[in-house]
Amino acid sequence: MSTNNMSHLKSETKGQDTKRLPTIAMAAHQHPYEYLKGLSLVATLFALALGTFLMALDTTIITVAVPKIATQFNALDQVGWIGSAYLITLTAFQPISGSFYKSFDPKILYMSYIVIFEVGSTLCAVAPKIEVFILGRAIAGVGAAGLLQGALGIITFISALETRPIHMAVVISVFGISSSIGPILGGVFTDKVSWRWCFYINLPMGSLAFFLVVLFMHLERTENNPDTRSTWLKTLKSIDFMGVTLLLGLVSCLCIALQDGGSSRPWDSPRIIGLLVGFVLLKVLFWVWQWRLGEDALIPVRFLRQRTVAFGSAFLFCDNMSNYLKLYYMPFYFQSVRGTSAIRSGVDYIALAVPQFFALLIAGGLVTRFGHYMPVILTGQIICAIGTGLLTRVDIATPTAHWATFLALTGFGLGMGINAPHIAIQAVMETESDVFLANGVATFFSQLGGTIAVPIGNAFLLNAIRKYVPRWAPDVPVQTVIRAGPLSIDHLSQSADTVHAIRLVYSTAIKHIMIYALTVVCVSLPVACGMQWLNIREVSQERNTENSPVAVKEDGNATKVA
Repeated sequence: MSTNNMSHLKSETKGQDTKRLPTIAMAAHQHPYEYLKGLSLVATLFALALGTFLMALDTTIITVAVPKIATQFNALDQVGWIGSAYLITLTAFQPISGSFYKSFDPKILYMSYIVIFEVGSTLCAVAPKIEVFILGRAIAGVGAAGLLQGALGIITFISALETRPIHMAVVISVFGISSSIGPILGGVFTDKVSWRWCFYINLPMGSLAFFLVVLFMHLERTENNPDTRSTWLKTLKSIDFMGVTLLLGLVSCLCIALQDGGSSRPWDSPRIIGLLVGFVLLKVLFWVWQWRLGEDALIPVRFLRQRTVAFGSAFLFCDNMSNYLKLYYMPFYFQSVRGTSAIRSGVDYIALAVPQFFALLIAGGLVTRFGHYMPVILTGQIICAIGTGLLTRVDIATPTAHWATFLALTGFGLGMGINAPHIAIQAVMETESDVFLANGVATFFSQLGGTIAVPIGNAFLLNAIRKYVPRWAPDVPVQTVIRAGPLSIDHLSQSADTVHAIRLVYSTAIKHIMIYALTVVCVSLPVACGMQWLNIREVSQERNTENSPVAVKEDGNATKVA
């Protein structure tokens, strides 16, 4: 507590009736809030990590199953919706979930999101037709958004600020695990059993996470806080449903336009132009509405005036865009350029995923030990820029040891930086509700970067095919190459030279995508410098001092209770 506040408290206390002093002294000696320890902490962290793993796995496991799903449902024209339905709701509901967590009990809401995710997964697993499958993907996206937001925010209730970096690293590190095993599991299920097991697998893991939350997650601060026990009707009235509608609309317009533009429809088609115009108009209306509502808005504008939240969000936008470009298009290098299978492609991707996993833990440990997060971010991005720059050099003749080393450097750099902005938000936001909202804003921009990275990469891929196939493989029509896909290159021609030329086209396309990824990483470096340079250990000590219980001596003076 500051000296001015202490002096003010002293003067107020002296002027009070002495009969009230015992009451004040008793209140001062109430037990401070205790964070989770032992088995409760370990089980809760495991439940949060498992929930985050479900969300991350559902993003990667389906990538190799999409062709089989489209074939079984005879829905090649709706392939875009198979991915977009999940990504649209996952992206749009990031800030929405943050707003909900501010208003409802976090434990109950987290369990609700597990149920929503499980319902969506079940619909996908049993879907009799493509429309039901797409609906299931959209519902699963809503649940996944809540699982990620809940994990980032609930950590504030279960651990002190100085230990949160390592706890967040444990929870977020599952992204690296899912990136490595997701494509492998998807390939095994699709080839050996059924693609439906890509969604059945979520049911036992989600059930385990649910029961761990029920048994071990005790959020004392919310359970004993009367503000969290407001009626559902009152809370629902405070939700910015107009903001929710506008945000869903603008994200949908952008995702669909980027998904279809340049692939199924030309960029100058009326549909694509209309979607892009709709995105701009809805975006303007959304922010005008947010500014008008003030603190009641879905995303209060004041958060974007806070430099750590604003620059941290921009950094995560760039970082996740770079990450998704490698996640989705390095398998193209493995399968179309090097000619490996889907399962082998997932194994090769471990070269990036495993270093990313360990880097997350190392970065969390360093920030926990020393308190400084900015050096970790900048060091990670420099390493990531070096690795990504080297990836722009890979081609059809690159030795395995080389591309694996390049991927390892890139993954290690990504892992060091991806978690730090959320740690910075913990340091600059003083209330739990602000942490939930600020994390919602940051994660929204992070997921948006990943969402638009996929169609941007697809545009680079298609442009390279249309440009270089007529030059290097003129005996094969461009549309034939596009329709065949990356796994059927060997069947496009009986000429070994022609097949080799088409592989070179794909190799060149991957180079162009990696060059774009490198540009994004380089932009993220100066963006990261806009965040506040704080030491979370010092911030935590200051908050502990300010929040120390106050006792009242017999002479009426206030003093700290150790």
